[in-house]
Amino acid sequence: MLKKLLFLFILTGFVLAGKSQRIPKWKIEDVVKSYAAKNDTVYVVNFWATFCKPCNEEIPDFIRIVKKYEKQKVKLLLVSLDLPSYYAAKLPAFIKKYKYNTNHVWLNETNADHFCPAIDEKWSGAIPSTIIVNNKTGYRKFIEDQVSAADFEAAIKEAIGGNAFKKYVAPMNDAEVLKESSGDYPHVNEFMTFKSNDNSVYSIMTGKVKTIARIDSIKVIIIENNGLYYTYSNLSSTNLKKGDMVKKDQIIGYAAYDLDGYKPTLDLYVSNFQKNILLTKENFIPRKDKRLLDYFIDSPKEPQ
Repeated sequence: MLKKLLFLFILTGFVLAGKSQRIPKWKIEDVVKSYAAKNDTVYVVNFWATFCKPCNEEIPDFIRIVKKYEKQKVKLLLVSLDLPSYYAAKLPAFIKKYKYNTNHVWLNETNADHFCPAIDEKWSGAIPSTIIVNNKTGYRKFIEDQVSAADFEAAIKEAIGGNAFKKYVAPMNDAEVLKESSGDYPHVNEFMTFKSNDNSVYSIMTGKVKTIARIDSIKVIIIENNGLYYTYSNLSSTNLKKGDMVKKDQIIGYAAYDLDGYKPTLDLYVSNFQKNILLTKENFIPRKDKRLLDYFIDSPKEPQ
C-alpha cells in the first residue's frame, strides 16, 4: 500500500477503457454522488494507481467478478490516483494495455485530508482501497488493503443479499428470541432480545472491542468488524478491555438475569456508520454445542 498519497486532479464521468475519449476528471463529491442513488445496485469503487503493484494485482479479479454478477446490478468504478503527469497519456495507455475494461475516472484533488474522510473516516490515503455499497439494504463496506478474489466475491454476494445475507450462530446456548424491537428506545433503532437457560454469551463475529460501558451491574460491549458494530448489552460479567480482539464463538461474558430473575437475557444489535441494521430470527441459527473457550472471562471455574 502507498501511504498518504496527495494528488492534484480527479475525474468527471464514466468511460470504458480502450475508447478514444479522455478519461473524465472528477472531484471527490462526484465520486460520492456516483454511489449515492437509493436503489438496489451494488456499487464498487476502487482507488488505485498505475504504479501501485497490489492495485494491479487485484483489479483483474475485480473486473472478472463484477462481470460475473452484472445481472445482479453490480457496477465497478476505478478511480485513478495517478499523478497529473500520467493523466493525459500514460494512464489511458496503461488501461488499454492491461485491458481494464470497466468504468474509469481520475481524481482531481490535492488535499487528502478532504477527500479521504469523504469516502471513509478510517481511510489514511493508502491504496488500494475499496468501498462497496448497496443503499437499498444499507450495506456498506470499506477496505483499505489489497483484497483476495475470494474475499471480494464474498463481499459482493453479501452486498447483493444485504445484511440479511449474514447467518450467525445464536449468541447463547438454546437461545430463544424474546422480543423483536422496532425503535422502542431512542438510542437503538433495531435490536433483538435473547433468553436462555444458559447465561454464557458468545461473540457472533470476530472483531476488536471498541467500547465497554457499565451501568450499575450491567455491562455493554461494542465490537467492530469492517465497519459493522456488534453491540452486546445486559452482560453481567466480562474481563474484556478496549482494544482486545474477540474471535467468533469466543465467550465474551455472562448474561444478566431479566427483571423476573428467571432466565439470563441478552440484547444484541448491529449497526454501521450510517444506520442500524434490522436483525430478524432468520439471521440466527441454533448453537449446536456448548463451548467454554474464553480465557478473558472471570469465570468461577477454569474452562473445560
